[in-house]
Amino acid sequence: GAMENWMWEIAAYRLDRFLGVNMVPVTVERRFRENRGSLQFWVEGTFHYLEIMEGRTKLPGGMKGVLFNRQVYLQRAFDDLLYNDDRHANNILITDDWRMILIDHSRSFRTSKASLSTLLYNEKSRTHAGTISALPAAFVEKLKTLTPEIIRGLTESYLTEKEIEAVMVRRDLI
Repeated sequence: GAMENWMWEIAAYRLDRFLGVNMVPVTVERRFRENRGSLQFWVEGTFHYLEIMEGRTKLPGGMKGVLFNRQVYLQRAFDDLLYNDDRHANNILITDDWRMILIDHSRSFRTSKASLSTLLYNEKSRTHAGTISALPAAFVEKLKTLTPEIIRGLTESYLTEKEIEAVMVRRDLI
């Protein structure tokens, strides 16, 4: 099966905040009966992105729709950076005011050959169109400042050196 790691939940949250994505709920380390793990804030009053995909909930029109689409592009770039190959419509939550909440990063931070040579949302993927050009300038600028030292400082012991190097490779691909 796919490798999962609770530490990646915390690393994803910290990178989310550093980059100004602000879509990952607060995630911290906690102990429960001698076991270490991650604890994530639960966001009330959300629905799954799946409802939009299945047509049960309609996307908002006008400026709200434009702003929502920008969040989709930001989600894709963030998942590219982390190589979260487990993103699906049930781990993207939407709030009543159309903010995107990203949960489940336990299968992120891949170091496989594929994760170092191509992005999840690449030119060949049907979900790529307009992704990079629609990213917020502040996010792009913050991404440019990312260094292994910054990642190490943010993520402490939650990421290995190999995982940090992989993030940098993907940052350059983005």
